[in-house]
Amino acid sequence: MEKTQVSSQNQPHERTVDSKALFGDEREITISHREDLYRLSITKLGKLILTK
Repeated sequence: MEKTQVSSQNQPHERTVDSKALFGDEREITISHREDLYRLSITKLGKLILTK
């Protein structure tokens, strides 16, 4: 049986945004999605946490 390779050209384009562009000098931002608000925070260890 032959293996089929999936070309990256067939993958949907994903936009990449640098976290510095989102946060600037802040450690927390609010994201509005539909009618809900989410909080995206940078932890002390540099990880990202998204909470509703």
